[in-house]
Formats: sequence, structure tokens, C-alpha cells
Amino acid sequence: MTDAQKKIAYITWGCASQLTSFHDFAHQLDDMIYLRELETYDLSQYAAVVIPDGADSASIRRYADQLNAYVRGGGFLIVFHCVGLHEWIDVVDLDWQPINTRDWLWWTKPNPTLEIHAPTPRHPLNDVIPVADMSWHWFGAFKLHALGHSALNIDDDSGSLLLDFPKLEGGGRLLVSTLDPHVHNGERFMPACQRFLRAFYPWLNREVGITRARTTFTATYLQCFENSMEWAPEGLAESLAEVGGQLKFCPQYHLGADDLAATDILYIPHIHDQFHLRKLQPLLLDFLKRGGHMVICSEPALQWLPFLSSFQAVPPRPFTNIKARIRNDPLGFFRNMDEDFDGWQGIFGQYARGWSDMPAGALWLTDIGAAEDPKPADWLWQYPTDDGKGGLVFQHNGDNMARYPDHGPHKHGLVRDICAGLMRYHGGPINRF
Repeated sequence: MTDAQKKIAYITWGCASQLTSFHDFAHQLDDMIYLRELETYDLSQYAAVVIPDGADSASIRRYADQLNAYVRGGGFLIVFHCVGLHEWIDVVDLDWQPINTRDWLWWTKPNPTLEIHAPTPRHPLNDVIPVADMSWHWFGAFKLHALGHSALNIDDDSGSLLLDFPKLEGGGRLLVSTLDPHVHNGERFMPACQRFLRAFYPWLNREVGITRARTTFTATYLQCFENSMEWAPEGLAESLAEVGGQLKFCPQYHLGADDLAATDILYIPHIHDQFHLRKLQPLLLDFLKRGGHMVICSEPALQWLPFLSSFQAVPPRPFTNIKARIRNDPLGFFRNMDEDFDGWQGIFGQYARGWSDMPAGALWLTDIGAAEDPKPADWLWQYPTDDGKGGLVFQHNGDNMARYPDHGPHKHGLVRDICAGLMRYHGGPINRF
């Protein structure tokens, strides 16, 4: 298996906490496998397979032969809290003991303490996940094993809560834990669980030799209105190259599946044929579904994509209504913009004169309109997919952003920084930023 082929699978039986946790860390994972379809998958294609806590243990037990065979064939199986795991894992003898925390409300006490510690010799996980981020509760403990390397022990060393078997017969590996981080992360409480997973999944990728960082991307600028300013904006290609971007131009009436297949970000400038783009709706939605990003400059008069709504203008008086104000900027879209970035040649109102309703789950980026009744001039939204890997949409309700700012040290920098921000996106629901 080459580095390019290495993948990590995540097995879910469909409960909400598992699905939400997969969405949060989809950028660190490859395939989400529905448990009831597991027999249709060749697990040998995966460098690692994760069974998150919260699983239906009775259903998993039906696939014991397949999962044990995966480890015997050299696979790396990771299983978080799963009732009866020790009864069906047979690649190694697991001795589970019903030892739980002495006080489930330990964290509410004046001097909170929990009877766990990182044993020696230290496990590599201890270098990236502190004990504080492994501390909430657990469901029993595994007896220490000659072949196992523990990362978290009961204080008296009577058992392990996270036990790694790195060198099993056949070259396989098994990591088992009685912790339940996915359930609590997915249910949105116990912050330590989120911190645990934020460190665990990058560690797992490094452990199996997967590098996911990207240093280059391709942006396609849709040529819609043939004049010198809109057709091929000056300086755009050079600015994108500063952040590893390659710029391609494509006339809107020529855009096809092959163009989008070679594109990471599709940029649509302000003046475009909304009838034609509506005809391309299946093509554009498929692009988003497979993870492509879109930057749309549009004042929609037609619902040319199903998540767009009609543009609405704000009252132009007083003129401060049409001064754009940054509300949220978690991906650094506006990080190089000064306060007057929206004033093309000093004229407010050119950048944006109104807003459109945001789809559910969108993140409100900039304000337009009266201070006491602001509206979203720019918003960010992720296209919903079962696996949480849908692309992002940056919707700008206004003019072509390639024109801004037209002054200052970061000329041509706005589109560059938006594209760079989209490519820096690390997964998870955007409205949690």
C-alpha cells in the first residue's frame, strides 16, 4: 500500500453522536462505513479502521470474524468503549475488569482529582494528549498485558483505559480503550473529549504515514462578462500564486464536468447569466458534494442554486448603511483588509448594497445595513452530505471581489485570502467557529 493509497475508515452504526463526530474530523478520515454494510467492504485497503464508542455492540459482534481477520492481515484496528469487546476480539486475549471511577462527579469537587495517570514507559500518545484531556470517566479497565503498551492506567496500575498492541502476529495492531470521547464530543459536552479527538486523529494519521496537508490548489475563474475589468482581472493570478494557487479561466458557457474535476475552487464574478447557471445546477451541486468550494459574487434574482435566495437591498440612507463591517472571520478571509476595504475608489456601496437569507447552518461573516438591524452581506455555508465532506460556499451579495481593495499594501489580496482560507478549512461544522 503506497502513501497515496493509505486511508482510514470509520465504522458507524448510524447514531447521531458518531455521525457528528465523523463530520467534525472528516478531514482526518477517509471513508465512513455503515456497519450494516460492512461485509461489502474489503478492509485490507485501509491502513487503519476506527470503531468509535457509542456503537451497537450486538451488531458489531456479528462482524467479529471480519474484524479479527483484518488485524491478522496486518491492519490497525482501533476500538473505543464497546460493551463485550473482550468476548469477541481473539487476536489477543483481553481481560476486562468492571472497574469504574470512584466518583462520577469528581470534577464538581473543590479539589477535583481522578484516579488515573500516564504510566511509564510513556506511550507516544502521552506526548500529544495530556492526562487532563483523557479525564472524564470510563467503562471498566483492561488488565495489563505483556504485549500491550498502556497510555492511561488506573492509579494503582490495576488496569489500563487505553491499551495498544503494536506488534501482533501477522503484523497487525490493536488499540482498545474504555473511554468514550466520540459520544460526548458528538453530544456537545465535556470539552476534554473534543480536545482528546483533536489530538488523537492527527496522531493516528502520522502513525500510519498519512500526510493530508496541501500546499497547492487550483482556482477557476468563470468568465461571464467580457470587458477588461471582469473578464480577466489584473493581478489575480499573481496574488493566488503567493499562496500556492494556480488560476484558470473558463467562459461560463464552456464550463463542464472536466473543468470542475480539475478545480478546487470555482469563482463566479458578479455579472453572470443566472438562467444558464440554473441549467448547470446538477453539475455545480455535484462539484460541492464531492468537496469543491465555490466563491459566488451574486445578487440573485433567480434561485439558480437551491440554497440561494433573492437579493434584498438595504436603505441607502444614511450612507453608513452601506458600509460593510466584519462580524466573523474564523478562516482569515479579511485578515489583511483595513477598515475601508469595501470602498472601491473610495465609494461605499460598490462592494455590497444588500443581503440574502442564509441557509440553515451558515456562518454570518459581514454586516450591511443599519447598526440596529444588520444583514448578512457575506456568509459561509457547507454543502450538506452524509459524510460531512461537502464543499464550502462563500456567498458575497455584491460586486466582484477581485476589485477590492483597490488601495493599500494588499491590493488584489481579498480573493487570494478567501481562497487560502477555504483551503485551510479543517473540517467540522462551520457555525461552531
